[in-house]
Amino acid sequence: MGSERVDEELLVKYLLGNLPETEEVQVEDRAFADANYLGALEAAEADLIDSYVRGGLSQSERRAFERRFLSSPNRWSKVEFARALARVTAESTEPEWLAQRQTWFSLIRGWSPPLRFAAGLAALICIVGPSWLIVQNMAMRSRMAVLENQRHDLETREQGLRRQLGEEQSRAGSLAAQRQQQQSMGSASVVASLVLMPGLSRAETRVEELVLTPSPQIAHIEIQLEARDDYPRFRAELRTRRGEEVLTRSNLPRHRTNTGYAVSFDVPASALAAGEYELSLKGVDHQAVVDIGYYYFGVRKQ
Repeated sequence: MGSERVDEELLVKYLLGNLPETEEVQVEDRAFADANYLGALEAAEADLIDSYVRGGLSQSERRAFERRFLSSPNRWSKVEFARALARVTAESTEPEWLAQRQTWFSLIRGWSPPLRFAAGLAALICIVGPSWLIVQNMAMRSRMAVLENQRHDLETREQGLRRQLGEEQSRAGSLAAQRQQQQSMGSASVVASLVLMPGLSRAETRVEELVLTPSPQIAHIEIQLEARDDYPRFRAELRTRRGEEVLTRSNLPRHRTNTGYAVSFDVPASALAAGEYELSLKGVDHQAVVDIGYYYFGVRKQ
């Protein structure tokens, strides 16, 4: 008997929405699995509605009940039906249960068919109400789980993009430091290097610059490739900004670098006058030539 009282208190807390989510799940799972437990839950709901319409709930329980049961037309109709029954019971003059039952039966027999149908429908709502409440709560938790998964996916994608951006910035900074170090070697170096990144256009406000001092005899040009630029061979065509051809390098292989793959070739420093240049890179695959991109840089001589 003690365990039953505890169980009834648990059911009332569930119906009023005063249980933690984990305990709500336990009640709902047991109600679906155990028909007797579901019947106890329905009986507890009927008793709770009766206590509400008769003023038997505390102020806090009444607020919880109204928040839980008056938020939808279906649950509100159950309460109204119970309130109507309570009014009829209060007006009854025979105190004994048998007389009350006979009064009810005679009252119901005197109702019109539409009214009897409405009363039966309200009774059906009272019976299926707890099951409907359980299903509604489970559906709400399912939607919340889907939204939480979507939020987690967005956060993961954002972190990946931030990490990729940081790697690209680090790579650009490393290449710039290498180029600056090579340029600062001055007379001790015989090679001037230029690294061109993908995505440059003629409209770029900042154009890469190759600085040639009297010492360098060779200009080493390296073009960073994107992952999609997977060709067995490449061809580079170097022209001045006015379209005058300077040189063409064919049958160029790609090679691995610290940041991916690149194509590189050497140009005699004497072949490069001060000015602006356009470099066209093409991929060669089974006699097919595909444009990869155009790169722009300037040459300055000290």
